[in-house]
Amino acid sequence: MFHEPPKNFLYSSYRVDAKHTDSSGTSKEGIATGFVVEGRAGEAWFITNRHVVDLDYRQATAKFKDFQLAEFSITGRRSDDSIYTFSLHPSARMFFHDDEENDVVVIEPHCVWEGVPENQRSLHWHFGKEHLADESVFKESLQPFDVVCYAGFPDQHDKLGNRPILRSGHIASDPRYDYSWDSKARGQCVAYEGFSLSGSSGSPVFAPPRGTTTMPNSRHGFLVGINAGHLPNHPSGHSGISYFYKSTVITEIFARNGLA
Repeated sequence: MFHEPPKNFLYSSYRVDAKHTDSSGTSKEGIATGFVVEGRAGEAWFITNRHVVDLDYRQATAKFKDFQLAEFSITGRRSDDSIYTFSLHPSARMFFHDDEENDVVVIEPHCVWEGVPENQRSLHWHFGKEHLADESVFKESLQPFDVVCYAGFPDQHDKLGNRPILRSGHIASDPRYDYSWDSKARGQCVAYEGFSLSGSSGSPVFAPPRGTTTMPNSRHGFLVGINAGHLPNHPSGHSGISYFYKSTVITEIFARNGLA
């Protein structure tokens, strides 16, 4: 378990550059974020939002129905601060949750390492399964107004150094229950007060430790979820309320597909 926010939590976030194209050759490109969780036997799995790889996911209209993922590259940073980029091979497997409302994808990092020496073909900064908050954390430890932080690549990220930025917020809904912004079941998500913006999709969300082991209501820090979006119900375009999908979604995808 984390006893303090991990030293390299900022760099646990990877930049995603995704390109989708349709049959007429029209393309749509975007930036997002993802992170890595270790599965069985030390295998690495890349985590981001489903809507990052599938433009047609949960769309109210058919405007993106003909679009398919054409390119998907991931950029990370090594411990010596050097940058590396790899592309997913077209045959890389993707796993989704049985409940389609859970906006999460677990991706096999079957990589194309162009120009990267063989001895440098590895991923850096990842989480272990023990870092993921389980159901008991949401039921007993995480509370409304607890602080969370998330690292990612919104438009305000450091473009000169190609570095992520860290933002914070507070749990806004009751984490014991799944949050819905429109009275429909929206999957295993939690609302938080914070400004998630385009590019932050897929950011790891971390709940820092609270108190000390000798204090009542104290707890360790945990990776609690995957940032997914914000509610735009405000004249300025952002309500100040964002939401993330619980880390239990990752655990359930792992278990369902024998990845853990």
